[in-house]
Amino acid sequence: MGKIGIYLLANYPSQEAFLDAVRTCDRENIDFLEIGFPFSDPIADGDTLEKACCDTLRKYDIDDAVASLHDVQRIFRGKIYIMTYANIVYGPGIEDFAKRLGAISGIILADVPLRETSFFEKTFKKYGIPVIRFLTPESRDADIDNAVKGSRDFIYFVSKRGTTGGEFSLDEETRAKIGRVRERGAMVFLGFGIKDREDVELAFHYADGAIIGTRAVSELSRGKDNFRNYIGRLKKELHPQGTKPGGILL
Repeated sequence: MGKIGIYLLANYPSQEAFLDAVRTCDRENIDFLEIGFPFSDPIADGDTLEKACCDTLRKYDIDDAVASLHDVQRIFRGKIYIMTYANIVYGPGIEDFAKRLGAISGIILADVPLRETSFFEKTFKKYGIPVIRFLTPESRDADIDNAVKGSRDFIYFVSKRGTTGGEFSLDEETRAKIGRVRERGAMVFLGFGIKDREDVELAFHYADGAIIGTRAVSELSRGKDNFRNYIGRLKKELHPQGTKPGGILL
């Protein structure tokens, strides 16, 4: 069984609802959280997450996101990753930003290409924070080699071309590339478009984990009860009575 993680946007749709969702994920033994820090131009995000970012930025700023991250660190017992964009990190200075985060398992910079990762890594490394490497269906063998060689955690494999959301599928070429990454000894977590039990099971067949983002945020936008029911139902479907629990990644 693979790992399960859930993406949540910091303080969306409100700080109270966000932290309640974190508690739900902790109770349901989600393996890790990917906490998004909202950005005004989230180029990797589809319509749902882009709108969520815009709505959040009308009420909260980066200081509020950092404060809520520290609440998450007190609530959630699994791994915690931050997902954001380069300007959020670079604006205040990479070192100052890293200092404020405290203990996290890694940072995901959605708009930083593989060849520019080292610029950020040299600072985050001082604080014990890996920069998570991305691969995509367009990644070449040389990209795969570079990503695996420098990886200190999992490889985030974007399952499809385009932005978050939409339908989840894996073409033959993408499946082969995921296999090459794993053959080189790296863990692969799949993201983009994963939303239900069928998607997660397909992801687990080819990779080490699945990342659920847009669907999780959509359910939370409909209310805390909707989110609780969604996460609870998903875990129950994946781990019926008598099976050993595993996890899901956002």
